[in-house]
Amino acid sequence: MPDPIPDKETLEFYRQQSPLSSPGRHSAVLETLPTDPAELCRVIQGFLVHQFWVMDEANYGISPGSLKADGRDLNAEINLRSIEVMLDAVFKLDESPLDASRVPARRLVGNCRDYSLFVTSVLRIHGIPARVRSGVARYFYPDDVRLEDHYVCEFWNSDTNRWQMVDAQIDERQRQVLGCTLDTTDLPRDQFLVGVEAYHELNDGRVTEEKIGIGEFTGWPYVWYTLFTDLACVCGCEILPWEGWGVVDRISSDTLSEGDRRLLGQIVEVLNDLESPGGIARARELFTTDPDLVLPADYRPYFHRLSAFT
Repeated sequence: MPDPIPDKETLEFYRQQSPLSSPGRHSAVLETLPTDPAELCRVIQGFLVHQFWVMDEANYGISPGSLKADGRDLNAEINLRSIEVMLDAVFKLDESPLDASRVPARRLVGNCRDYSLFVTSVLRIHGIPARVRSGVARYFYPDDVRLEDHYVCEFWNSDTNRWQMVDAQIDERQRQVLGCTLDTTDLPRDQFLVGVEAYHELNDGRVTEEKIGIGEFTGWPYVWYTLFTDLACVCGCEILPWEGWGVVDRISSDTLSEGDRRLLGQIVEVLNDLESPGGIARARELFTTDPDLVLPADYRPYFHRLSAFT
């Protein structure tokens, strides 16, 4: 069944670059890239490599040690926030055209959010409404009920009148290791659950607390955080997976006040209602007016460090 057709204002909002998705001085480069999801994913996989997948040298023939020996500051790479700055780093590593696949040792180290933001940026520059979504994926553990923290891109497919989800991270190596047989350029809706769907999965008892999240960050604290990150992403603030402010500073289950819980309930409501007429406008109003959601003027992103990269 086709999704409700978004209003013109919503489609126009998602055609516009955000401060983080904007390629800035590299706009002309992205204009040359394909919009076909499969082709675009192959291009992005040719200049990005995921931070966790470099931990095992068997994956791409590289390791944190080999990259650091080459002079790379890997923790700095994974904390790059905007497409413009990431592209600066991509071309510093290798000056080849962006659609020329680099050897793994010359690819920028990033994460699932970065892959999704690149897809979003390219589609937007071609006038295709697109957005980053934060949530959980089933396909990292196909034989288990675990739901793994993840980000994908969602774009409006005007031919089929629906939001189509694309996971640009899953290349052939990852597909082989995971045993993944899905079309990751057109994910089934039950294989990636956006933030509010992750909330309902836990709230309704379809998954246990230890089976949703990432590493030791699981259960309700993780789900509350994912509601925040997905709201931020759909409102055009595509933050890194460890960023936050306001209510996020109190997101553990034992420190949330009643006011915090009411706010998180409001986030659930607006995300539940996202695709209805005016839904995006209501989500944006909440995100840009509530004191515990508004991006502080003096905000400085947390610098995330992986011990293997130090």
